Amino acid sequence: MKHLSYKQKLLLNFTLLFALFTALLVVFQYNRERQYKRDLLDSRLRCYANVVAKTIDRQQISKDTISLQNVLQLLPSDLRLTVINQRGDVKFESTHHNIDEMGNHLSRPEVKAAITNTEGNDIRTSDTDHCEYFYYAKNYGHYIVRVALPYDTAVQDFMKADNVFLWFVLMLFPIALVILIQISDRFGKAVSGLRNFMQSADRGLVDYTHIHFPHSELGDMGRCIMQKYQQLEESNQKIALERERLMRHFHYFEEGIAIFNPNYKHIYANPRFTQYVNLLLDHPTPDINTIWNAQAFAPAKEFVELNGGTRPLTEEAPIFRFTTQAGSTTFNVQVLIYSDGSFELTLADITKAEKNKKLKQQMSNNITHELRTPVSSIRGYIETILNCPNLSDERKHYFLEKAHAQVERLTDLIRDVALITKTEEAAELMPREQVDIIHLIKDVQEDLHDKFEQTHMQLHCTLPKDLAINGNYSLIYSIFRNLIENSLRYAGEGKSIYINCYKVSLEFVYFSVYDTGCGVPEEHLPRLFERFYRVTEGRTRDNGGTGLGLSIVRNAVCFHKGEIAVRNRTEGGLEFLFTLKQS
Repeated sequence: MKHLSYKQKLLLNFTLLFALFTALLVVFQYNRERQYKRDLLDSRLRCYANVVAKTIDRQQISKDTISLQNVLQLLPSDLRLTVINQRGDVKFESTHHNIDEMGNHLSRPEVKAAITNTEGNDIRTSDTDHCEYFYYAKNYGHYIVRVALPYDTAVQDFMKADNVFLWFVLMLFPIALVILIQISDRFGKAVSGLRNFMQSADRGLVDYTHIHFPHSELGDMGRCIMQKYQQLEESNQKIALERERLMRHFHYFEEGIAIFNPNYKHIYANPRFTQYVNLLLDHPTPDINTIWNAQAFAPAKEFVELNGGTRPLTEEAPIFRFTTQAGSTTFNVQVLIYSDGSFELTLADITKAEKNKKLKQQMSNNITHELRTPVSSIRGYIETILNCPNLSDERKHYFLEKAHAQVERLTDLIRDVALITKTEEAAELMPREQVDIIHLIKDVQEDLHDKFEQTHMQLHCTLPKDLAINGNYSLIYSIFRNLIENSLRYAGEGKSIYINCYKVSLEFVYFSVYDTGCGVPEEHLPRLFERFYRVTEGRTRDNGGTGLGLSIVRNAVCFHKGEIAVRNRTEGGLEFLFTLKQS
């Protein structure tokens, strides 16, 4: 049986079941037919007994003698007739003349049945003549009539069941076998296909194009299972892909993320979380689970203890945020509790953000301070003109020129602040193009022509003729203009400004901008690019600057993926060295 296919097993079981059913049906039909023929024989003998009983009642036979010879002539010749009283004594016997020798018949089975149930029958050997009879006895009240036929070949043949039904069943068996083969074939193909599909599915080698099911109910079930499995497989692939994406996202996430079960055992923690945790703990540890003993995470543990446990998915997830500090580093901690009681712990380094916040606040304060001076000056000049109507035209013109200069300064300040803000917060929106550096330097020189005339300074440019950079024109323009303006303001009259390109690589262009002035004290060099930083208080205001020029230069250089540095030249003067990426 182990080596048989499902189809063969199914056919064998069907065949055995059908054979067993057929055998039981044949036996049932055989016994039923035998009983039917026995009932017919009983009915026949009952008629004989009734005839005898009517004769007895009509003749009113005496207790001593019973003469039924005339009745026997009307009945079958081989019929045996016996009349018995209620005490079991034989009063008449057709085959035995000496009835006194026959004994009491109450113990005979057919007689006992007749006394109890009115009538009875039996097939047995006679105790009198030792011949086998089919007995029938009927109780008529005062007497019992028993008739019997010899159980000879004729009776036996009559009692036998007809074999027509058996032959019919035997002829039907091959037809049923063919039908069983067809049914088992359909079921076998469906089950075998389903089994092969499950075996290949377990190995992960399912070829859906070569799996076929028959057009049957079981085949439909197989196709449905295969479709559901295919959908499940696709869903699992999507889940695996999403999990991979999520894990990669967690792995490279700037924030530290860890997921814990309700028992505070970590399920997952990205490298950033481990790094941040070891910054917060007094002693570095490789075991993430030990963080709950640290004071830095006490608020998170308290929140989980108060809000933990399972809850419906529709309920809003509890969330808690707080800040903690390790040395000079500040972290934002977030706790998010899931519906199953597990929770997520997120660590975000906000040191830079806090620093930028402070810098922006400082810049806002500086801008307010810088705006107050020109606005106050403009207000003072205008109020002087308005309050002194007797001022000469010359003095009015003087005050108006002073007010105009402050307006120009205010305009420059607003422009520079807007440019810094744009480079820091919306750099991706600034367009790029091929910028011709030689042409750009000429534009700067023309715009500053008046200042060159006033300071009697010279500009010397030794750049390659075909030098071009893929960048933002306005920002590159602001680099060179602010550096040149810085030299024009502070280098001194009659000095020279030089612009050189000392190296061109595959990625970067290296520039040098310097003057022949007096330079800057060394202690001020590291802070020259700070916003509103002044070497000498009032120096910028006296020379018409906003204090943001070099900050703009640094931001513009960073926008072009470059670096900038400043130094005093040994020959005298201040030199700026910077790089710009070509594309």
